[in-house]
Amino acid sequence: MRLSRHLALLLLLCAAGPTLAQQYPARPIRLLIPMAAGGATDILIRSLTPKMTELLGQQIVVDNRPGANGVIGDEMGVNAPPDGYTLLANSIAIAINPGLYKLNYSIVRDLAPVTQLASIDLLMGVNPQVPAKTVAELIALAKAQPGKLNYASFGVGSIAHLAAEIFKQASNTQIVHVAYKGTPQAVQDTIAGQTQFMFGGIPYMLPHARAGRLHGIAVSSLQRSPLAPEIPTLDESGLPGFDVTAWFGMWVPARTPRPVVARLNEVMVKTLHDLRPAIEKQGYRPGGGAPEEFGKFVRAEVDKFARVIKTAGIKLEN
Repeated sequence: MRLSRHLALLLLLCAAGPTLAQQYPARPIRLLIPMAAGGATDILIRSLTPKMTELLGQQIVVDNRPGANGVIGDEMGVNAPPDGYTLLANSIAIAINPGLYKLNYSIVRDLAPVTQLASIDLLMGVNPQVPAKTVAELIALAKAQPGKLNYASFGVGSIAHLAAEIFKQASNTQIVHVAYKGTPQAVQDTIAGQTQFMFGGIPYMLPHARAGRLHGIAVSSLQRSPLAPEIPTLDESGLPGFDVTAWFGMWVPARTPRPVVARLNEVMVKTLHDLRPAIEKQGYRPGGGAPEEFGKFVRAEVDKFARVIKTAGIKLEN
């Protein structure tokens, strides 16, 4: 009798799926961004929300909730009602945080993926006074002087920090990390020679490379950047499989009805397609794709960064 009741409920939910998708959304939607206004995540999302509003027929209310590298906003997303009226958009930080913090939630278990929104390639920028014009020359220099070279990042646990640690582990070199509180200072000190190189988002780094203030010797993704097709990848430069990008994604609370997730995915894929030229002009690679595809990617990223953090012994500063 109990089995029959459960089966009947399942059939009812399946039958209600198309109706639910057609009725959704019936009121404004809150979109949580766990980062401060004006950052890369915020800029990307605010460029997408007008089109999302048009396609969904409801207002999208952006709600910035910064703090603890995104943990505060992520937790709000996890604990929101699973009804499709709270969305969460975050950067790659969401996949790094499980290796840095003792979280009381799991992004894999407690959030349902919608789609990857976009990604940004990282540029490896080297101070012009460093006698290394290629990745191979930089590795040789680092091996000849263990612990003598420094690299900058815009914070402990940032993607700039982890990309450089992945570089160190892949090249078997000893290079000292110097953490800054933001990208501008890290870049300026690398230009000034206080540090010898750093990884940074290519839209920010490329103008410095074009002006000769830095040598852009490699990009971090498997494909060359359309913004600088002349610069080789690290994969091409002797570190096979090196693939690190700063990416952005969208989630909803776990247990959000599948028809709602499917509707949101459909809207986001069309939004990214329609706005592709504008997104690319800002230096982003537009994303898209199925929720399952994005979920698999996120799980792999969480595992990758957890291994890097453990191997490097990275600890958050008190």
